[in-house]
Amino acid sequence: MCAQSFRPRVNVVSLDLIMTARLTPKLGLLAATAVVLGNIVGVMVFLTPSIAAVHLPYNTWYLAAWAVGGILALLGALCLGELGAMMPEAGGDYIFIREAFGDRTAFLSGWTSVIITFPGSIAAMAVGLCFFQGPALLGPGVRSPIFTLDLGAYYYTVSWAQALGIGIIALLTGINHVGLRLTGWVQTAITATPLALVLVAGVAVLFVSPSGPVPPAVATAGKSPWIGLWPAIVPIFFAYAGWNVTTYIGGEIKNPGRNIPRSLILGTGLAIVAYLVVQWVFLNGMPAASMPNAKFVPAEAVTRLFGGWAGHLLMVVIALAVMGSLNATVLAGARISYAMSGKGMAFGLMGTQSRRFGTPAAALWIQAALAALLVLTGRFDELVKYVVGVMLIFSIVTVAAVLELRHTRPELERPYRVWGYPYTPIAFVLFCGAVLVFLWLQSSRELLWGVLITALGLPAFEWIRRRKAPKD
Repeated sequence: MCAQSFRPRVNVVSLDLIMTARLTPKLGLLAATAVVLGNIVGVMVFLTPSIAAVHLPYNTWYLAAWAVGGILALLGALCLGELGAMMPEAGGDYIFIREAFGDRTAFLSGWTSVIITFPGSIAAMAVGLCFFQGPALLGPGVRSPIFTLDLGAYYYTVSWAQALGIGIIALLTGINHVGLRLTGWVQTAITATPLALVLVAGVAVLFVSPSGPVPPAVATAGKSPWIGLWPAIVPIFFAYAGWNVTTYIGGEIKNPGRNIPRSLILGTGLAIVAYLVVQWVFLNGMPAASMPNAKFVPAEAVTRLFGGWAGHLLMVVIALAVMGSLNATVLAGARISYAMSGKGMAFGLMGTQSRRFGTPAAALWIQAALAALLVLTGRFDELVKYVVGVMLIFSIVTVAAVLELRHTRPELERPYRVWGYPYTPIAFVLFCGAVLVFLWLQSSRELLWGVLITALGLPAFEWIRRRKAPKD
């Protein structure tokens, strides 16, 4: 049945038309930068302090570790800027890896992103937002179950937090369906608000003194900051994740040759400033040596500085930060399956656009359905944990594509060339390789599971490849 027969109900464009038309550029530099900044600044900046301070219980060293983590993320943004400006298409890493290393490697990257990474991240953020910020904003009933099934050895429950999480996923998917311009406005608003509050707090701490008890300090005798710097930077580096987001929507950014690298660099730079200000506020509320013993560093630090009302305001700031990151993730994730469909590497349905809004409607709603399914299973956190190492592997492969394409495709037009080439991509690859070794030593089981999940894409790739092959 042809796509036209669905027009009164679904309002989509057939895949054949997609192949000859790209997504319409709608985002300017401001909105694109907001997408990058919003995708980086999420809940991890509030959860990481106590983890990092275990290894670096010294104020100056602790703050320096956040600066170093940001610089490393900036190196990645500089590299992806060259690739994004050179190939401004929907799909990001999938497109770059495919051009540099072929269909199979690109498919495995896209497979992991489409099946687990993006739906799992969306599920984790949506439920985390409702479960942790929900009680402060909506009351403790948010955590109550609305459905339980007890079969002795098998017990299953669905909470209001899960239901609200699915509702938030549907809401943001609907906004992304309606159009990228609306998405950009929403992203700019929910990113600018917490950023402004953070900057105000950074100025306000110059005029206030903390009050109330300070959590006990950890023992620092004999601890070398040089030894603690490395394990502290690892979680901080992951808190900066998301600096590559505009490469996933390259075909929808105005003047991509200039605005993609600019948005990546500006967005990551602003995130570094925001993170340093946030940590400066926390350090004024309590020293780094006390952070490991605090129940929740952000709440205790701002309450000591500004009073109880600030703790409630902090919940709103965190909620907005998570919403911004969630919206950017919904936006970027759907472009991967859309791009894969355009290359014949995913079901044709994934490549359909909304006729009215020109957005990858099918990819958006299929992604939402996968995320909702993961929310209901309650196992999304484990799945995301399993593929963290694999995500890092493909980050290395993506940045290595800069080196590969400079060698194999020197004729390609490069509106922007990465600063400090080849040292910038080499430095990023070496650092991420060292982080990967660290993850292997710390949690080899999770890394092996991630590799196994990724390897399950190989039979899927072979099946699709055979279907594409011309028949005799």
